[in-house]
Amino acid sequence: MSHHVAVSHLPPEGEQLQTSKFTFARVVLALIGAAGLAAAAAIFLTGGATANSFAYSWLFALEVFFTLTAGALFWALLHNASNSSWGVVIRRVPENLAQSFPVLFLLSIPLFMPLVEKPEWTQNVWEWIGIHEHVKHNFPEGITDLRDALAVNHDTLLLYKKYPYLHMGFDSVVPGWDLRVIIFFGLLAFTAWKLRQYSLHQDATGDVQTTFSARRFSCGMLPVFAVCSTFASIDWIKSLNYKWFSTMFGVNVFAGSALAAMALIILVVGTLVKTGHLKKVVTGEHFHLMGKLMLAFVIFWAYIAFSQFFLIWYANIPEETQWYALRNTGSWWYISLGLTFLHFVLPFILLLKRDTKKNVNYIMFTAAFVILMHMMELYWMIIPERGPVLYDFTSAPDSATFFRDFGFDALAFVTFGAIYAFLFLGRMAKTSIYPCGDPRLEESVNVIS
Repeated sequence: MSHHVAVSHLPPEGEQLQTSKFTFARVVLALIGAAGLAAAAAIFLTGGATANSFAYSWLFALEVFFTLTAGALFWALLHNASNSSWGVVIRRVPENLAQSFPVLFLLSIPLFMPLVEKPEWTQNVWEWIGIHEHVKHNFPEGITDLRDALAVNHDTLLLYKKYPYLHMGFDSVVPGWDLRVIIFFGLLAFTAWKLRQYSLHQDATGDVQTTFSARRFSCGMLPVFAVCSTFASIDWIKSLNYKWFSTMFGVNVFAGSALAAMALIILVVGTLVKTGHLKKVVTGEHFHLMGKLMLAFVIFWAYIAFSQFFLIWYANIPEETQWYALRNTGSWWYISLGLTFLHFVLPFILLLKRDTKKNVNYIMFTAAFVILMHMMELYWMIIPERGPVLYDFTSAPDSATFFRDFGFDALAFVTFGAIYAFLFLGRMAKTSIYPCGDPRLEESVNVIS
């Protein structure tokens, strides 16, 4: 670096977001979010096949932003637990991104409906829930227990065996699906809130002890995060097909989540830099370091995704291969092939060169592409379950239904995205956009990668 920036050269209160530069964007986002919510409510209230189809779209959008938020929380936890100094100047971005769990929980209520009777679309999306409800209302003579009723019929015998995990209430040592929804969101939201409180307290006091407190808290909560993020992906994505099982699925989703979240952090920090923020605190060295982390998780994701596929292909057990059989048939095959080259090979090549990772425009373009591929992977995981299709992108019997379903997917994603971005900008405007009270700030500003 050509010069050294001392903390004394920086304003003691940090740097505030120049809200005037984002006023128009926030107004547009608010209007889009409100209109999207109104349209979504109308579709759900319509019920029937329309609502059933739209529920898959809503789940897809929820998973995109849930994984981005969980990934941001992971980076905030890892930063504190590892005593990272280089990332201090960008830490406020993942801290604020991770505050989105409460709003995501509210947006998830139409799907999950925790602790109440499930609507038709929830029973349609998660087939095992629909089977439970059907059996519950049609107990065989002499049977009053749901689990016993599942054991009577050969078609539901697998659900009987999986009942200790796949159930709704207090019928097992493991909390039911409804309770897990609340537990996952509650623990993750609390963890994100607590980390931000530590950070803001240190901004106000400059107390170095806060760093140690945040480190101990993060070390303790990383295993909690791992359990919540893993089983959330199992509950909400993997159990779409309750007959399929994979011991690597949770790690697969986590790898994509951490990768996409780092890409989102790069996009946010890059946007702040390009709008005149963080002039003295963020340099090409920070983008280079974030780019290296993104490259590391591109490789990690590829390793996990390939390992899962290879083990299932090698064992060749029908209960396992059915998941890939659906996604390697017809037009889905092209997306499966695309994920190999576009989610791994191309980002790997783009991120290899050292100098390009220091170029803001280049690394932002690569980050945006990585997020797009993460979305495509989640789409590939969720949407094929919309129907028993082996020939096209959806279960649409005709082109009109196909375009309707695709329109539903776009509507749900745009609605979530607008609300997510609107609230994020509001949070960023309330505090300094970098942790101005952290004792490692000077070291972070002057990092050399």
